[in-house]
Amino acid sequence: MKTNKHILNIIEKSERVLIIILLFALLIVVVYTSVVFLGLLFDGILSSIQNSFSPDDNIMKHLHSVFGGFLSVLIGIELLHTIKMYLKEDVVHVEIVLLVALIGVSRHVIDLDLEHLEPLKFFGISSLIIVLSTGYFFIKKGMMLNRKKYKVKFD
Repeated sequence: MKTNKHILNIIEKSERVLIIILLFALLIVVVYTSVVFLGLLFDGILSSIQNSFSPDDNIMKHLHSVFGGFLSVLIGIELLHTIKMYLKEDVVHVEIVLLVALIGVSRHVIDLDLEHLEPLKFFGISSLIIVLSTGYFFIKKGMMLNRKKYKVKFD
């Protein structure tokens, strides 16, 4: 019996160390992505000022990549928040996972070439967005009802 508890204790500590390592690795990725995103943003601003009088201005293409980069940074920050909450409370918050999934699908939609998209894929992506949004809505609504019922203030 005592060895089982000892083994479980070692596993829990190892799991915690791995989560902390993953948290710092993800932090490095988010910082790197933010730097690349800011470089892309400022490079695009400078090039759009220089090319604003040219007939083949590619500003929409650049804005497309800027929004995709912004959502990538946002996904990383939300994942950091999820891991941080797991370390604090030992619980994965479903609303954060759904939010990250919704942001990820939104980022994918921004990158899609809608003119050449097959109709079935279009309906599949639309359904996925509706399901994720509905799930997020109901979870948030349930949390609000819980707050009112128990008059507890959550962050």
